Amino acid sequence: MSHSTPLPAHPPLRSDVTLIEVGDDAVGLAVREGTGYRFFSAVASLNALDSQLFASLKELRRAAAKTHRAGRARVGVMPRQSLAA
Repeated sequence: MSHSTPLPAHPPLRSDVTLIEVGDDAVGLAVREGTGYRFFSAVASLNALDSQLFASLKELRRAAAKTHRAGRARVGVMPRQSLAA
């Protein structure tokens, strides 16, 4: 005869990871670390912020938006050329 052991009660799950988006772009993850958030970049334009610790998600999002916009502006967009010769 086997006895089943009840599963231990678990506290409610809480997420320590937050997806960071700039506009429609998912640009990285913020992981709670102590009282702040460590950022892990998912795009090259934010590699300068990778692994940095921020005091708040608001501060992190502001830095990500500013850096992402600056990175995209540096890349620039090539003008379309006419197919007609």
